[in-house]
Amino acid sequence: MLGRCVSYQGSCDNINGILTSDYAKIYTDWANYYLERAKSKRKVTDLSADCRDGLLLAEVIEAVTSFKVPDLVKKPKNQQQMP
Repeated sequence: MLGRCVSYQGSCDNINGILTSDYAKIYTDWANYYLERAKSKRKVTDLSADCRDGLLLAEVIEAVTSFKVPDLVKKPKNQQQMP
């Protein structure tokens, strides 16, 4: 029942009101931080579109964990070759 809250700046209608786009921005910034740390040339601009084929997602996983994703095809020619 945490639907409403009051703060010193005023009231907010919904404590769960953080938009999906706010979460996407947070994860985009997080992914770009690790990609930059790994000295990657790629950057996430649109989280859902950029990770659609799995290649950038695999690169983020490698940047975060420091492990290589096995059997990764960098230029997939068909759906079966995508991670």
